Order: sequence, then structure tokens, then C-alpha cells
Amino acid sequence: MISDLLITLAKLNLAAGAAILIVLALRRPILRLFGAQAVYALWLIVPMAATASLLPAMRTVVVTSAAPDLAHMINSQPWLSGAAVVTWLIGAAVVATSLATGQRRFMRRAARGQAGPAIVGVIDPRLILPRDFAERFTPQEQALIRAHERVHMERDDPRANAVLAAVQCLFWFNPLVHMAASRIRLDQELSCDAVVVARYPKERKRYAATMLKTQLAEQPLPVGCYWPAPGRHPLEARIALLVAPSPGTGRQLFGFGLVATIALLTAAAAWSAQPPRKETAPPPEAPRRVMDLMIMR
Repeated sequence: MISDLLITLAKLNLAAGAAILIVLALRRPILRLFGAQAVYALWLIVPMAATASLLPAMRTVVVTSAAPDLAHMINSQPWLSGAAVVTWLIGAAVVATSLATGQRRFMRRAARGQAGPAIVGVIDPRLILPRDFAERFTPQEQALIRAHERVHMERDDPRANAVLAAVQCLFWFNPLVHMAASRIRLDQELSCDAVVVARYPKERKRYAATMLKTQLAEQPLPVGCYWPAPGRHPLEARIALLVAPSPGTGRQLFGFGLVATIALLTAAAAWSAQPPRKETAPPPEAPRRVMDLMIMR
């Protein structure tokens, strides 16, 4: 029913928005204390909270009469619910068209050898390199770039970005979702940098120099993994990560444990915040007639 669809979207939107605010508040301290991989894992709080908001309510209340609820009010105004659904579909289509246009422009540039390094594709991700890749980068720099993109492939980041693009289409009306999308892509790149630096600890300086040699993305890549993150080039944040000492294994494990704890607490809060389920009390039993018996002596 239309009412169920709208209520589900509202629940998901409220839970995801609250979780995004929590993550945005914790990003900087988590990054500073526990590193980029922990802060990237922090974004799992959002889907966990959204999923928890759809679980059956923890509490149940018994009412004497079936009072009209939100679903009943929506169904009582079919023109209003229909207008809401049409507006939502139009907005989702506009955002999807915008993302598809950006993807198509990037692929045209890639076909001319003017884009990359990047990972594109969802079903079968593949590496795209610019035409002058061999001339612009030294063999050592090429190895670092390939290692960076290999990490994206190992973690299925292109598919994660496709899901992220779909979420932007579904919740196009929530500015927090679009803000979170840009931060997620940045944290994804920072996390990928951290993995590469951990594998090549003596190549920090060369890795930073390789970043500076990559050309900025003139067109965004909505679905895929581009060497520089989309939007404003985050070189400052990425170079700062390379300069700062990496957290030790113990601190990273503690950070992952802390992130998991925060995620579980946030999901539990989203679950408990649901309004209680209403159950109508059964009607009282009709009084039974008692027959008086008179004993005759």
C-alpha cells in the first residue's frame, strides 16, 4: 500500500539522518585517534540504524478502541499520498538522471584516454588508465597507483559506491544523505591510502608525489573509484594522513571495537525509539444470564 511505502521511507529517513549526524560528529576524533580505516568503518552505523528502525517494535500497548493511526490518515487522503509518491518519484528520477549523465561523461572521456586511473563497473569492475599513464608516471609510481586501485577492488568499493548512488536517489530530499555521500567517498579514499601505506611503509613520500601528479577530475564518477575523490580535491587531507604516524595495531583494534560498540548502541537506540505497537483489546464478554433455581420443599 502507498501508506506503508511512505511510512517505511519516513522511518528509514529519520533513522539514517540521526545516524549521519552521529557519524559526522565522531569523524574527526576517530580519524585522529584510530586512523582512516576505523573512520570508514564508522559509516556502517547508518545502514545498521536504518535497518533497526524497520524491526518490529519492542513494546506493545493495548488500546480499548482502534484509534486512527498514521497509515489510516494517509489512506483517507488518497490525493495527498498520491501527490507525495509522484513527487518522490520525480525527484528520484532527476537525481538518477544527473548521476547517469556524470557517469556517461566520464566514460566518454575514458574512451578517449583522458580519464583515470579509476575503477569502473559494478558487475565486472575494471581498471581504466589514461593514455599517457606510462609516460607520466614512473614504474614505481605505477605500482603504487595499481596497489591503490587493487585495494578498491578487494573491498568491493565500486559496488558500495553503486549502493550509495542508489541511496542518494531514494532519499534525494534529505541534504544529510548527499553530505554523507561526499564524506563517505573521501573516507573511502583515506582508508585506501592507509592500506597502501601500511603495505609500502617506505613509499610515503613517493605516494604523496604520485597524488600530486594525478590530474584533477573534471567530471565526477558517481559509480566507481577515482584516484582523486570527486568534488573538491582532498589532497590536503590525504597528504596530512601520509605525514601523520599510523596508529599501531593495538590502537586500530581498539578503534574497530569502539566503532562496533557505537554501531550496536545506535542500532539499539533506533529500535527502541519506534512507537509501540497498538493492539486492540478484545471486547468484553456479554454477561451470561444466571437462572435462579427455587428449591421446593
